[in-house]
Amino acid sequence: MALETIDALIKQTPNFKLAYLIQGDLLLAHAKQINGIGDETKGEKKEEVENLKNEAKVRIERYLNNLNLQNEPKIFAQLNNKVKYLFYVDAGSSRLYLYENINGKLSYKDDYYVSIGKNGFGKQYEGDKKTPVGVYFTGKKIRESLSDFYGEAAYPLSYPNEIDRKNKRNGSGIWLHGTPKTTYNRTPLASDGCIVLSNPDLMKLSSVLDNNRIPIIISFQSLKDLESSNNNLTEKKLSLVGAIESWREKWENQDTESYLKFYSKNFFSEKDDYDSWAERKRIIQAQKQKVFVELSEISFFDYPNTENEIVLVDFVQDYKSPVINNKMNKRQYWINENNEWRIMYEGGT
Repeated sequence: MALETIDALIKQTPNFKLAYLIQGDLLLAHAKQINGIGDETKGEKKEEVENLKNEAKVRIERYLNNLNLQNEPKIFAQLNNKVKYLFYVDAGSSRLYLYENINGKLSYKDDYYVSIGKNGFGKQYEGDKKTPVGVYFTGKKIRESLSDFYGEAAYPLSYPNEIDRKNKRNGSGIWLHGTPKTTYNRTPLASDGCIVLSNPDLMKLSSVLDNNRIPIIISFQSLKDLESSNNNLTEKKLSLVGAIESWREKWENQDTESYLKFYSKNFFSEKDDYDSWAERKRIIQAQKQKVFVELSEISFFDYPNTENEIVLVDFVQDYKSPVINNKMNKRQYWINENNEWRIMYEGGT
């Protein structure tokens, strides 16, 4: 029965290397006892077989983790009604999860096996062959002709982001892409830093990816780890949303010193640190002009694997004063400092 199943799988996906390895072991098992997948392999093929065994391991673990995917995940995120989907990549388990935004709640749609960087995750510099960890956004499908290496399609990710640049992480060309026609998929640690799916899986996601700017959280924390954490997401959301509204209110009321208390002393922007930002705001707000500040289309995403809690917040800001009317897309990173939410970065997007 097992051999018939694997034969059918190979017929369906003739370039699936792991399937051939298992087929060989099943045939060998008819002749003698074997101890595990690929254990009879020797010589030059040994490393390749070890990689395939790792693939088998992460694929099997996916179905043994007893995760109830129909429950809303314990991912701290809020999507505005224009953001239809969210990707969560569990880099340590080579798994990409797709969620749909249904009335403000994350609803599980599907999950996919992926390959990440040859040297794992936590990208620091160009050429380190690691996949970045953080919150990013997918870009438009690359239209120019690409080599077969990238498979059916490629979508760039917004690495490096503001946090990466602040921490002097560099490099570029981190994409979500497919595989060459000669192989069904790549082993778990096989890319130069990109996230790689099989071509059939990438094609399934094309209608989602064509929406553009899909948030993608890349983490080494599994969904199971999140599930078992003691984080009270409702309480955390209320405190963050309350802080954002208080910041807006202090700004609109031109209460400068109270407004500036919402900024971390480690604040940075494209041009300012905290001191230069505060000086500029004090000069502007000293005029006490009547201003109107409205925030809409607010989305936020927990930034993964940081020492302090950090949340990326995106929104549309509508600012009106006697001298300027300005509507813009804005991004902030809020950091929890001693149980107080403060802004560590602010800028346009």
